[in-house]
Parts: sequence; C-alpha cells; structure tokens
Amino acid sequence: MAEHDSDPFSTRSKDLLNESTEHLDAATLSGLRQARSRALQRTDGGISWVTWMPAGALATTILLVGVYFYRLPPLLPMIYQDPIQQATAENMELLDDLEFMAWLVLEESTPDDAGSRT
Repeated sequence: MAEHDSDPFSTRSKDLLNESTEHLDAATLSGLRQARSRALQRTDGGISWVTWMPAGALATTILLVGVYFYRLPPLLPMIYQDPIQQATAENMELLDDLEFMAWLVLEESTPDDAGSRT
C-alpha cells in the first residue's frame, strides 16, 4: 500500500476525488443521502430468497433421494446358493400361476428334444 501512496498519479487522483465530494451542492447531497437510506432499508428487511436457495435445493434433493429409496423393494438375503432358486424366491408372485410355471419348466426342458423332432 505504501508504494501506491508514493505514486503521484494516485495521490493526485485521490485529492481530486476528495475535493469533488467536499464541494457538492445541497440537492446532490440530499439525493445521495436518500438513496443511501433506501438502500439500507432494503437490507434491513431480512434475508432474501436468494440466500435460502441453496438450502431449498439441498432439502429438495434429500426429499427426492428419500422418496426414491422408500419406493425400492427391500432386498432379500441370499438364502440359496443356486441363482435360479434365489430368483424364484424373490419373485414369488410367479408361483401364483402354477400352470404358467409348469409350462415354463416344460419349455426349458424341450430344446434338446426339439432337435430330434425335425
């Protein structure tokens, strides 16, 4: 900061700016004071919505993640070594239609037989 004080241009600019603000007319000073008071009144009103925007985004994200994980079906523990038996245990609603399951089992066993038919 000391090197700026020794600069003649900076020193002269600062002096001219200070002089110009000391010799303002009454109307300009009044307008500046009113503008300053209006600006201060706006900031005294509280926290604006821009301040709350990150908190709102975080709350929305947490809510969406919570809804997503709440809707996922619970995972069953691995109780069978065979992946087919495990899948069957996890999809028990397929066992409601026993005729379909019987057909599915028969279809799985027929590919070897299908080659001998033709």
